[in-house]
Amino acid sequence: MADQTSRVEAGLIADLNDLLQLDHDAVQAYDVAIRNLSNEHHRQALIRFRGDHERHIEELTRLIREHGGVPIEVAHIPTGVFKLAVQKVGAMGGDREILLAFKANERQSRDKYRKFADMPHPERVREVLERAAEDEARHYAWALETLDDMGAGPDTLIGRAEDVFEQGHKAVADAVERVERRVVKSAEAARRSVKEFPDRVRSTAGSGLENVAGAVNRAGDWAERHGGIIGRAGAPIHQLAGTVENAAGYVRSQDFGEMRADLECSVHGHPLRSVLVALGAGFLLGRILR
Repeated sequence: MADQTSRVEAGLIADLNDLLQLDHDAVQAYDVAIRNLSNEHHRQALIRFRGDHERHIEELTRLIREHGGVPIEVAHIPTGVFKLAVQKVGAMGGDREILLAFKANERQSRDKYRKFADMPHPERVREVLERAAEDEARHYAWALETLDDMGAGPDTLIGRAEDVFEQGHKAVADAVERVERRVVKSAEAARRSVKEFPDRVRSTAGSGLENVAGAVNRAGDWAERHGGIIGRAGAPIHQLAGTVENAAGYVRSQDFGEMRADLECSVHGHPLRSVLVALGAGFLLGRILR
């Protein structure tokens, strides 16, 4: 019975930490959007929405501690950087492009919060998640209406193109964060029985990356078997697998803060390349893991 309770609590902490990191993802992307918007009305709207995300962070952090967990107070390490890069690419254009990037990021937040809010949870947790889910729905609805007024609604050419990207972006982020959540759940369960939490987390994450490297290698095999233009991608994909294997050793040896700083430095220098690399890897992993 005690083991079952521990597993349930570990699962709850993993879910709450996933949402906590989701809000950290959002806040750093909001900072970029707010800094680059020229329309003051739009800026003020995003400042209010960022305040919602900051409230989510406070409430989730409190819930995690109330349930005996350890809050992960950083953005998702792979996908948080990807979302930041998406917003930085949007910032290369005007207000319309910034809000299109904002909408793409906000779609995942809206859908994930709604999914988690609909799950069975203790009453206090359910109340916090339901309120946050309503916030996210309001943010996304505002983006839809505002972009429609700017001539970038869902029935326009640019609106349809953005929707395709948005769906792919959500699928990649959800898939990667689902794996990360399982790692956190395992680490949380381990933390409840041992004290060496940071070492156990890094070891578990390193093992997870080794599994990803195997999946990337299978993606390379699939590309080579497919032939044609896709087949030519096989060799670079296998090289990527080697990079991921190296990353496994890196994760085992580095502090979380150092990892995030290294990744953000890469995105600041090459935001567009970061988006393309993440999307390409996510698409191929999705095909091979179906």
